[in-house]
Amino acid sequence: MEDIQKRQRHIEDRVFLIDVLEREGHITLEEQAALRFERKQLAYQMERQTSLLLKARN
Repeated sequence: MEDIQKRQRHIEDRVFLIDVLEREGHITLEEQAALRFERKQLAYQMERQTSLLLKARN
């Protein structure tokens, strides 16, 4: 679970950074694509973790 929290924090930090870069006029297409990928990876990791926890309960 700690790994998920670290990844969530990393994503939040990336969102903030992208927002700042956009306000300064930078093109952030690559950063946004990387962020989408990281969010998908996080969702997959959370789904996998939840599945394992549910299996352990049964």
